[in-house]
Amino acid sequence: MKITLFFIAFLTCYTSYSQDANKVLILIKEESSQLEFMLENEALKMSEMLENSGFEVTTATVTGKRLHVGSVSFIPDLKLNQVNIDDYDGFIIPCMIVDKTAEETVSFVKNVVKSNKPIAAQVASVYLLAEAGALKGKKYALYSDQSAKSAFEGSVYAGKGVVKDGNIITSGGCPWAEHKNRGKDRTTELTQAFINMVKAH
Repeated sequence: MKITLFFIAFLTCYTSYSQDANKVLILIKEESSQLEFMLENEALKMSEMLENSGFEVTTATVTGKRLHVGSVSFIPDLKLNQVNIDDYDGFIIPCMIVDKTAEETVSFVKNVVKSNKPIAAQVASVYLLAEAGALKGKKYALYSDQSAKSAFEGSVYAGKGVVKDGNIITSGGCPWAEHKNRGKDRTTELTQAFINMVKAH
């Protein structure tokens, strides 16, 4: 049943939108060390909130391949290199607990930032924004101050919550952090802030 519900949530996203619906992309990092947990508790929650707000949701991974782990089976809509940034009104990147991100993903985020469209990132994906140079001169949220790291040079640490600076929203807490008693899960708060930003953009 869990597999079926997860499948439906992602694969029926086109059926209930008007042509005027905001289109957003969720970038799923398939190399996550806690893939099943984070798909269920972070990515799916984001997708459901976005769809319930009337957004048209598309998912992408670097390979575009079917992911199957434990009780979860998921087929992304697109490979990352098939994504046309101009087609979307905003981009959101779950934490997904990834230590190192593919260079293709960093390059993609750089192009999103150049487009000046809303982008939201949570925990591990805040590092992705930093690697892409998106946080220079910006306030950001994370579980701790990362100013000593070269990627965060010129950025300003603003706490563990959800922080908005320009078209960028960051969050310092994810489901896995809360699961391990390392802080509050900010998924709902981050996604709602992203929804508000896209609608106002």
